[in-house]
Amino acid sequence: MENFIYGVNPVRELLRRRAERVKEIVTSRKEQGLEEIIGLAAQKGVKVVFKFREELDQITGSQEHQGIAAKAPLPEPVLIEDILEKTAQKDSGLILFLDQIEDPQNLGAIIRSAECAGADGVVIPEHRGAAITPAVVKASAGALEWIPLAIVTNLTRALEKVKEFEFWTYAAVMGAKENLWQTQFSKKAGIVVGSEGKGIRPLVARTCDFQVSIPLHGKIESLNASVSAAVLLYEYRRQFPAA
Repeated sequence: MENFIYGVNPVRELLRRRAERVKEIVTSRKEQGLEEIIGLAAQKGVKVVFKFREELDQITGSQEHQGIAAKAPLPEPVLIEDILEKTAQKDSGLILFLDQIEDPQNLGAIIRSAECAGADGVVIPEHRGAAITPAVVKASAGALEWIPLAIVTNLTRALEKVKEFEFWTYAAVMGAKENLWQTQFSKKAGIVVGSEGKGIRPLVARTCDFQVSIPLHGKIESLNASVSAAVLLYEYRRQFPAA
């Protein structure tokens, strides 16, 4: 099945990361401000095709394409072992685990935050969550081109596996006794975030070494999942600045 990755940032990052996998760039005839990406495509030897905006709506299945799309395969997932191998020679490591994140916009936004925070990888379950689609790539602003993402059949087994590599694991759980400002992360940390509706499944939460809450001071009971993930990731990064 052909995929069209769409949006200014996703297409730009795609061309920067793996231009050789792009069959063609499709852009709107009347769109302004795309000269940089069209120039990058020419530099990389990628064919550019001009179409009407309505045609882009049809081929992407979205009106959020910003006038540009690329016919290319989606970013390929990696094995969790690949992520762990990346951290094996380091004294620190940050892996984000997601459970029951069903909204593609949330998933993409979380992946974007993880990449910006310098996480070593993101792990999602094969089921009980949103799949990787062009909409997720768009919401990630192209971050999926740069951060390793593993899809696992069993999240609890994946958490047990990272513990074998000296990681301590932290579940974000509403109402947990220890709050984030009281938490000293380990240098190698696996952080687990669930949806704001369903949260983290009980078995997944129990598998983690610690349960942590984010202090809330308003009337609303929970943060958006993407905001929660960003807060947790950047608290870890505050404690352990990137080299």
